[in-house]
Amino acid sequence: MASAADVALAKVVQLFSAHVPGDGDTTEAFLKKVLKVCCQMPDADLDRLLQAVDTQQTGKVMLSQFINWMFRTFEDKIEEWTTDDELEGFSSALPPGTEKLTLSFVCPDKFTDKALGYIGAGLPATLQKLALALEFSWTECKITSDGFARLATGLPKGLTSLDLIIRNDELPDKALQSLAATLPPALTRAMLSFKDNTEFTDQGMCELLASLPATLLELIINVDANPRLSDRMLEAFADWLGKSGSGLQKLYLISNSSKYTHNGLKQLCAALPSMKELRLEFQSSEADPDLGSQFVVSPDNSITFMGSGSSA
Repeated sequence: MASAADVALAKVVQLFSAHVPGDGDTTEAFLKKVLKVCCQMPDADLDRLLQAVDTQQTGKVMLSQFINWMFRTFEDKIEEWTTDDELEGFSSALPPGTEKLTLSFVCPDKFTDKALGYIGAGLPATLQKLALALEFSWTECKITSDGFARLATGLPKGLTSLDLIIRNDELPDKALQSLAATLPPALTRAMLSFKDNTEFTDQGMCELLASLPATLLELIINVDANPRLSDRMLEAFADWLGKSGSGLQKLYLISNSSKYTHNGLKQLCAALPSMKELRLEFQSSEADPDLGSQFVVSPDNSITFMGSGSSA
């Protein structure tokens, strides 16, 4: 005897076979019949669901659009949120035991510090990989270093991979200091992108670099277009590499500043361990164009700097 689930599936197949035309669109009324077979929902809830899919209010829905909408991931749904009130339900939207989370909020300009607080407080202790992008408009962002600190404080200690992209040109050093104080200690990968921020100084970057864990195998730092950074930051990076960065196998460092000198860049290069992937992007009037020629690639594809640590 067929189970109730098998009977329901057979009914759905029969409905689709009989009513979906070759062009792939169908009516709200038909989809309502399908949903009534698949799940027990009041008519009022079904009507609201179908109206949400039929954004043009034509009474017809492309089947592919409907399927994509129905099978959105929980991450897709969260990324549609645009207000603090919606993010208040952040923790309850995550499946129990979540280990990997990827979220990208594009122009979330209605978010305030409360929103980042909800995200930080809602990150589960089970999380191992987090990729979070918040791309604010320059003129509309309402986030301050206090909100960023609430987010940073919530980073689970068990994270092994962290991708953090923050597009906000007004965050000060205090934001970097809060991240430095809360970086998970067992990270093997970190991607920290603060492209176009012009407020960070050597002080904040030095504190962040000093806090990087020795467990890192991959490190990507993007502070492009920050004109304040100088050799002091490069020296701090070289110091971390000498003390804790010997295991690094991949490094991308993007930081264009006219304050970098040949000596600072060479000191950084001399501290680099041999690694598999390396990208150094600097645009400084003091940079020696021959510096790149002092890197060699060995037969095992390891990249090593062969120059000396200081210049005459």
